[in-house]
Amino acid sequence: ADLLFSDAFDANDNPIGIGLGQWRFNIGAGSSAQGGNSGIDDPWRRAESFMTDNGYDWTAQEGQRWFVAAAKERGVNQFTAFSNSPPITMTKNGKAHSSGGVFANIEESKYSEYVDFLTTVLENYKNLYGVEFNYVSPFNEPQWDWTGGQEGTPWQNTEIARITRLLDTGLKEKNLNTKIEIAEAGQLNYLYETSNRSGRANQLQDFFNPSSQ
Repeated sequence: ADLLFSDAFDANDNPIGIGLGQWRFNIGAGSSAQGGNSGIDDPWRRAESFMTDNGYDWTAQEGQRWFVAAAKERGVNQFTAFSNSPPITMTKNGKAHSSGGVFANIEESKYSEYVDFLTTVLENYKNLYGVEFNYVSPFNEPQWDWTGGQEGTPWQNTEIARITRLLDTGLKEKNLNTKIEIAEAGQLNYLYETSNRSGRANQLQDFFNPSSQ
């Protein structure tokens, strides 16, 4: 943590760390609970989730929570919570990765449930651990198909737009100041052109041009 976050110097005026100014927290989808049945071979790429079959477990993700606290203690004041996949209890295939790519691994009927999960995590993290995340990034690199290897789901821009509107309302209802990061791009050209990802790219035009639906 010192190597990552400290901006102090030792007795010989050598920097102790690289002074990172922001830290990202992964809101896991719960693939670690599935073990080998998760479809994610590398256990280091599985993640715990605050959501379990029996409700919320706020003691989960201990290592990730430790690093948020360590960053805060060392002066970091910008925090982003990001999600690679909705919780496995909400996905179409019961996994934290996509089966077919292209469309989000969650039914539209569960969008509100996913939004409630995200805002509940943000609210409880603030109340329990004293950190209000500056940003939430619910759509990690949505252009990739994420059919295995780690937690992840593709998202169509239309799906992102619907979730974003619901999430905006949910954040306001819980009186959270967290801002939504919308344009998450797997590579830079997906921000400004369709390229080979129809419906999942050209994000600047789709999300920020007032003429866009």
